[in-house]
Amino acid sequence: MDNIETRIYLFTGFLESGKTTFANDTIVNTNFCEDERTVLIATEEGEVEYDVKQLKEHNTDYVEVEDIETLKDTAFWHNLKEKYQPTQVLVEYNGMWDVPTFMNAPFPKGWDIVQILTTIDASKFTYFVNNTNMRSYLFQHCSQSDLIIFNRIEGVKKSFMRNNIKAMNQQAQIIYEKSDGSIDNSMQDELPYDYNADEFDVADHDFGIFCYDVMEHPERYANKKVRIKGKFIGKDKVRKNGFILGRYAMVCCEQDTSLIGMLVESEPEIINQFIPNEWLIIEGHTTSDYDPEIQMPVITLHADKIEATKPLDYEYVTFD
Repeated sequence: MDNIETRIYLFTGFLESGKTTFANDTIVNTNFCEDERTVLIATEEGEVEYDVKQLKEHNTDYVEVEDIETLKDTAFWHNLKEKYQPTQVLVEYNGMWDVPTFMNAPFPKGWDIVQILTTIDASKFTYFVNNTNMRSYLFQHCSQSDLIIFNRIEGVKKSFMRNNIKAMNQQAQIIYEKSDGSIDNSMQDELPYDYNADEFDVADHDFGIFCYDVMEHPERYANKKVRIKGKFIGKDKVRKNGFILGRYAMVCCEQDTSLIGMLVESEPEIINQFIPNEWLIIEGHTTSDYDPEIQMPVITLHADKIEATKPLDYEYVTFD
């Protein structure tokens, strides 16, 4: 992204997810457009409309695009550059349009996407996750997003929202917003078990929640006894006596999954008996070991007992 002349900010999300309000607030209620030449491209009509006169007062020109084919047209982008000479472009993207189409658009030389921001109506999130078609679009919105904002979060568990998003995009920053627009910074995780316990018999449906919390809060899980069921994914590339016990979360469709799991250590002669995707039940104890590469502690499960078991009827991880 060297020598960027024009920065592009892409706002994704479904209709009435808060995209317009977010983009408008960014322009009108901050100094984001101060000393800039800004173009706002809107591609759908929502419940909130832009005040074009107010946008002009903040150095922002308003452009409507009604057809996704327009974004594939080199002439459109050339004319936009010639007419407005923008230093930055904000795009409120239609929630039912293909995101890769925009990512591959023929932008002028020196134009580049610098940030993707996604808004999600938390009250509809369960529906988006459980509906195959909507989940596919949700994945497009979130998988490359830098910042994801959940709004209207009342009544929805943060752990459910966070874990589903992290299965799609582990690097995204997540913000939780209440209906009144205030930010919810509470740290309550609403876990389905007591992480202060000394022993964990991890339920099959809690596999993803458990593994993600182990990864995000390793300080909670050192020196614990654990019983957990998953698949032998393969030997660890760093630990000589290590392997990965994991399962997959469906982030878009059965052909697009994300691995979730934890590091296990055992004797080499035992590990060598396993085959990829073999289902195992492991009982053991945990330690916390500092990993200099990621500069944080990592929990290792030291296997005291390993036994083969039959696969689950539904093997994909869920977070509800």
